[in-house]
Amino acid sequence: MAEIEWKGIIWKAAYGDLTVKELLTILKGFGPMEILAFEKPVCFRGELSLSLSEQGTKEITLYHLQITGARRRGDGRRALQHLRKIFGGELYVEDPGIIRVKNVNEESLLFWAQMYREGLIDALDTDQFSLPPHMLDAELDEVIGRLMERPIGCNG
Repeated sequence: MAEIEWKGIIWKAAYGDLTVKELLTILKGFGPMEILAFEKPVCFRGELSLSLSEQGTKEITLYHLQITGARRRGDGRRALQHLRKIFGGELYVEDPGIIRVKNVNEESLLFWAQMYREGLIDALDTDQFSLPPHMLDAELDEVIGRLMERPIGCNG
């Protein structure tokens, strides 16, 4: 399986096999939509896909993000900033951690809601709730309020 280092991150196909040329074509935004696994050693790793919108801008769909290494506070925010900087497109988050992390909790969902509020992600879609693009602050506050009212350990 081919893997390359591009913009300080190691990239490879998450499923199946891609050549180095195919990986670069996808990363530059000109290839078919594929799910790619990525890792910035001792910082973060995850999975995402890239596509072009009808307007010709890049859209990033993040399926998984895991912070690695000893230091953790603020690293999720920095990882998202780094990904946005690399691709310069809209960043959508779909089911973050739900599939790969057994104990997803309100804290991680609140993290994603805060990243939405800060403009680091443009939309979020999970089993628990969705944050569509351009949501009003009052609507976001309502969603966050419902999350904070949940009993600890409740995922639904």
